[in-house]
Amino acid sequence: MALLQFTHLNKYNNPRTRVIYSPTTQFSINPKGFGKFISIKVFKYEHTHPIYPPTLFISNGKKYILPSWQEVDMKTEISDINWVKPLIKQVKPEVDTWRFKSSSSDSEYITRKTGNVYRCNCPGYWRSKDRECKHIKEVKNY
Repeated sequence: MALLQFTHLNKYNNPRTRVIYSPTTQFSINPKGFGKFISIKVFKYEHTHPIYPPTLFISNGKKYILPSWQEVDMKTEISDINWVKPLIKQVKPEVDTWRFKSSSSDSEYITRKTGNVYRCNCPGYWRSKDRECKHIKEVKNY
């Protein structure tokens, strides 16, 4: 079962296109009266919803692709629909980093700001109730 896109030139040499149903992809016509140009190709409806897959729904004698409510031919099947999923870009947030030398040992603490969230790997960060160690306070006041 296939949907075919049939295009020909009308008597004013303007292209006329229509979608027709054929039980197979083989199609034959009498070219008389169709002008100098005839084109036939397999047709697929485009469905571009980023989340929901295409679904067919019949209402009041008409068939639709959901969720876009695109009206389609009554003999359309799911295999006649091409689901084009848009590419989703993964946006990495900017990370600002500061390094602080420990006052009591030779270790180094790293303070990071991602968006509006501050984090530090010093013991004062997880000991404080408000999660603001002296390194984060220094970065905020800078």
